[in-house]
Amino acid sequence: MIETSPPPTQPTLADNRGLPPSGPGLSPLLPILAPLAVAAIGLSVIFSRYLTWSAPTVSAPIAHFTDVTAASGVTFVQNDGGVPDQPSPSTLGSGVAVIDYDGDGAPDLFFVNGVTCPWLDPGGTHHSTCALYHNDGHGHFTDVTAAAGVGLSFSGMGVAVGDYDNDGRADLFVTGVGENHLLHNQGDGTFKDVTAEAELNDDDHVWSTGALWLDLDGDGLLDLIVCRYARWSPAIDLPLAFNIANGGRSYGSPAGFISASPAVYHNLGGGRFALITAEVGLSNVSTDTRAPRAEPLVVAPFDLNGDGRADLVFFYHNLEPTLYLNDGTGHFREWTLDADRREGSAAGLLALNALPLPNAAGSVSRYRAVRSLSAAQDDSLSGQVEDPAVRGKNLASRMGMAFLDYDLDGRMDIFSTEGRAEVELNRFGEKRDFAASPKLWWSRGNAWLPAPNAAESTWPKPIQARGVAVADLDGDGDLDVVLSQSGGAAHILRNDQRVGTAWLRIRLVGTGRSPRDGSGARVEVHTPSRTQTLLALPAMSYLSQSENVLTFGLGEDARVRRVQVMWPDGRRQDVVPDRINQTLVIEEK
Repeated sequence: MIETSPPPTQPTLADNRGLPPSGPGLSPLLPILAPLAVAAIGLSVIFSRYLTWSAPTVSAPIAHFTDVTAASGVTFVQNDGGVPDQPSPSTLGSGVAVIDYDGDGAPDLFFVNGVTCPWLDPGGTHHSTCALYHNDGHGHFTDVTAAAGVGLSFSGMGVAVGDYDNDGRADLFVTGVGENHLLHNQGDGTFKDVTAEAELNDDDHVWSTGALWLDLDGDGLLDLIVCRYARWSPAIDLPLAFNIANGGRSYGSPAGFISASPAVYHNLGGGRFALITAEVGLSNVSTDTRAPRAEPLVVAPFDLNGDGRADLVFFYHNLEPTLYLNDGTGHFREWTLDADRREGSAAGLLALNALPLPNAAGSVSRYRAVRSLSAAQDDSLSGQVEDPAVRGKNLASRMGMAFLDYDLDGRMDIFSTEGRAEVELNRFGEKRDFAASPKLWWSRGNAWLPAPNAAESTWPKPIQARGVAVADLDGDGDLDVVLSQSGGAAHILRNDQRVGTAWLRIRLVGTGRSPRDGSGARVEVHTPSRTQTLLALPAMSYLSQSENVLTFGLGEDARVRRVQVMWPDGRRQDVVPDRINQTLVIEEK
């Protein structure tokens, strides 16, 4: 998340009943001039905490994004599994990830694909594979799928990027229906499927969706969490599982599919993993049914209580999200808010490590805001989203959302794909319109305002968008957007804001004590007017992942006094950049 100096102190989430109120108290022994002193202190806090964000404006500035898909060289089209006369039994997939697979500093793109359902295509005439596109550093891409050996052909869903063996090369974990794949980066431009060797091939009858690489126990090695959307009996095949569901076309029903706990794999080193779901407290069992919660879609890291440790939020197809607090020993416990519980689709808004809530009063308020941003029927955002068209509705009931500071003013904005999912598990709405136009929301510090796009003629028309990822694709310092969609072509949206605003991008390199990507580190950028803070956590969206480089928009600040990195083990490292408008590589000392 982004904070401004001084960062607010957050209380610890004590128990299920909520938190004690926070805030300083006034001593009755203050001298007679105390009111003036208190007023001065109060004004200083207000100015330092709130007015470092630029002053509120009446309307959002016009955004400048251009759809440059045709010129970019990206020609990926997702196969949703259907054929012209037979729609797909699932519109959930699929995702996209940003990965610098060859280490040249330019973000490349990996798209997850599906395959035509075999029972709809007996002759196997519709062939499709996942795809990898190499970036030349200027936003022009070349399809290198075959050369890289990543042409997986299966019912893919999501993807997570992480250097699980700390060899300096980013690896891929790809989820899907009935199989998952761990692709090890060989360092020569190719990948090798090492799923079996890693002992991660226990998914023959499991439908997996979101995944996350995260160092759960602080040993410097990335562990793996995999959401299991559902599973079906080995006694029946997948078509029968679908047919058992009412009407035969659905995401699945309890009769054909049953719920499953997430799979949590501990990284043992040497390329091997061990299943430890129960040991770390992430079985994700409902207190009401005593069964695993149904249809989890994505798990995202988020330091909810500000203790520097990554907590986990699970999002579901048709349930409210659940929060698991990290106790710092590699174990998690579920935390719930008894009051004001609401349920609804929770498919989007998953880049929670960047959630901009500087004005939240405490952890309970922050968690309510998280839930508000991910529940289908929640009106508690009416004070944060200033648009009558969406007040009382949920920004995150759409399928994919991501945070990005698109105008580099130091505040996190929101990009929403607006892609919609099925409301009911047992009904596939063949006549329902799933298409929508993406939306951009500009942050003024205490609210998000709809940002009109200057290039409406090139803005994507209504599409069935799913995954969204952000990265500086063309090397100009600002963040561009990549969209994947169900049964359609990908879109590349170039950020053409070009307001001359200063920026600093930071790439962390762990050297063994921390994961190679610096995951878990806290980075502060100090300028003459404020301090910005970002946590280096995987930026997850719906089945997708954005780049791991941290982008700091500096606004009107033209100088960075210092950058402070607090590594996961508590060591502090200070760096003084020689200039702004650069990507600064900080190696763990």
